[in-house]
Amino acid sequence: MTKRFHLNAKRRGQAIVEMALITPLLLMLSFGVIDFGYYMYNYVQAANCVREAARRASVRAADAANPPYCSEANLQPTVTANYLNLAAGSEVTATINATHTWLAIGYMVPGLGSTTTISAHTSMRMEGQEV
Repeated sequence: MTKRFHLNAKRRGQAIVEMALITPLLLMLSFGVIDFGYYMYNYVQAANCVREAARRASVRAADAANPPYCSEANLQPTVTANYLNLAAGSEVTATINATHTWLAIGYMVPGLGSTTTISAHTSMRMEGQEV
């Protein structure tokens, strides 16, 4: 009986070595995408929060500086002071400067740091008559 040799018999550990080389790269890419997605979610939430705060201030709502739409605790917009007494057509502004903490990207990218600032700003014109 003759012995048969398989082509794969020489490469038994090849798949394990390839997997060991590729797995850290795939994990870094996956965690980076998830972390950046969370950053973009927070950025869009901040932009929507300042837009809602400016809209409420432009129609002279009393809760413009603390709209219920801003669900994150660190998203507290700053609205133009004394906006209730501004004349119609005046500019009212709302801004947010919040800190975002990276979950994974800060450790993977040298020099980036563990936090970054999310800034959002919008302006609208006051409506109606002075109160």
